Amino acid sequence: MAIYHLSMKPIARSGGRSAVASAAYRAAERLTNERDGLTHDFSNRTGVEHAEIVLPTGSCAYWAMKRSALWNAAERAEKRSDARIAREFEIALPHELTAEQRLALTRAFALHLADRYGAAVDFAIHRPGEGSDIRNSHAHLMMTTRQVREAGLGDKTLLERENRWLLANHLPPSQLQLKDLRQAWEHLANTHLERAGLDIRIDNRSHLEAGITIEPTEHVGVHATEINRQGGAVSRARISPQSAERNAETIRRRPDEILKLITNEKSVFNRYDIARALHRTINDDPQTFQNAFAAVMASKALVELKPDSSSLRGRDGEARYSTVEMVAIEGAMATATVAMKARQNHGVFKRNVDAAIAAQDRSIQAAGASPGQGLSAEQRQAIEHVTGPGQIAVVIGFAGAGKSTMLAAARQAWEAQGYRVHGAALAGKAAEGLEQSSGIASRTLASWEYSWQADRGRLNARDVFVIDEGGMVGSRQLARFVDEVKRAGAKLVLVGDHEQLQAIGAGAPFRAIAEAVGHA
Repeated sequence: MAIYHLSMKPIARSGGRSAVASAAYRAAERLTNERDGLTHDFSNRTGVEHAEIVLPTGSCAYWAMKRSALWNAAERAEKRSDARIAREFEIALPHELTAEQRLALTRAFALHLADRYGAAVDFAIHRPGEGSDIRNSHAHLMMTTRQVREAGLGDKTLLERENRWLLANHLPPSQLQLKDLRQAWEHLANTHLERAGLDIRIDNRSHLEAGITIEPTEHVGVHATEINRQGGAVSRARISPQSAERNAETIRRRPDEILKLITNEKSVFNRYDIARALHRTINDDPQTFQNAFAAVMASKALVELKPDSSSLRGRDGEARYSTVEMVAIEGAMATATVAMKARQNHGVFKRNVDAAIAAQDRSIQAAGASPGQGLSAEQRQAIEHVTGPGQIAVVIGFAGAGKSTMLAAARQAWEAQGYRVHGAALAGKAAEGLEQSSGIASRTLASWEYSWQADRGRLNARDVFVIDEGGMVGSRQLARFVDEVKRAGAKLVLVGDHEQLQAIGAGAPFRAIAEAVGHA
């Protein structure tokens, strides 16, 4: 099962480190540090699957594509003996993805960092070594602490600014930036897992935040792994013996805890998923493992699903399971959405819809389209669908500008009718994109939930609530939003694309809702 891991640490002279040496090691290259004349030769190192430098979108800083030039420039730019020269992010890559899919995912995260901070990002993907855990695919991403320009490195990035300066300029402090980056990595990884047709999710929350009492595993670095492989003692293991024993006792008394851990990643699972989760949380003693596995399989919280299609059984016909909690959540959500479909009290007058469509047609033509060109027939149908009277609407199939234009027109029609329109998405970047492209004021789902917990920003019957990338939202979270919108009497609009509708078994609430209420 995919594991969440993202850590960030500085590469600083105060720790006796250099960016040149770090880059040479991670990329398995031979580089010379022009500042002190030392050559760092790691060209014979094995295990580096791919190394690449990514620049911000549209950047002309081609000089920075050469690793030696980039990191020697970073060394020259800093004068202090204790200067921070680079930031390093380490991410665990889902082993369920192919090598090509892991590369695409890592490259996407590197571009996210580069575009957000205007920096150069040098990443290297490392594959597991001989005899090590095959799940230990990971990547190192080194980011410059200064913005990369055509003529060299420029100002410090926002991540390097002091919190006092950031707050004075109404910018998020470093702690909030890191939290947002953790969410961004979760969102990107889950998007790529979804595209690969895998019913797996990673979760950036700690076990404590997720309400799980099982003690988590630790990421074991490459040096500790190598020492352990050679029979030496290491200060860190995948899980300490004491934690493993406590987890085994917790599972014996409350086997539903391991099921809660699994359903944070996927709603439907099999015996192999249970075994993998146990392997992550307890020691490898056969009897301890068998006892824990038996306790989980005997748990009253476990539900064996009755297969109504081949998608509920694997290739070998193995049984598929869920939990009482997940079945109840998804059942209640299905009932609620069907009831919302029946409530026909959120219609928009035809004149307002027609005016919004005409306005978008004029905008498209003003942008240089050929005479007579405007919204497509599919976009017009989608606009009419979401502005219909039902309390819930689902739109599937639009991406990029097509979705943005459709939602911009729908927003104009809703507002002309007197509705307030709100937007939400799982990740901050997706919420920003929704707002910039459609004009719908948008925030993350987590931000909305925090507001509601503080009894702020409550919805009412004159609100329309749009969730973008609905297929990326898990069952528990989506159920909370369905309940809130239904309770308030507001309208819910879910938007997703075809990649979020792949037949990956049960546990895909967006797909289930789309089938239950219909979609445009």
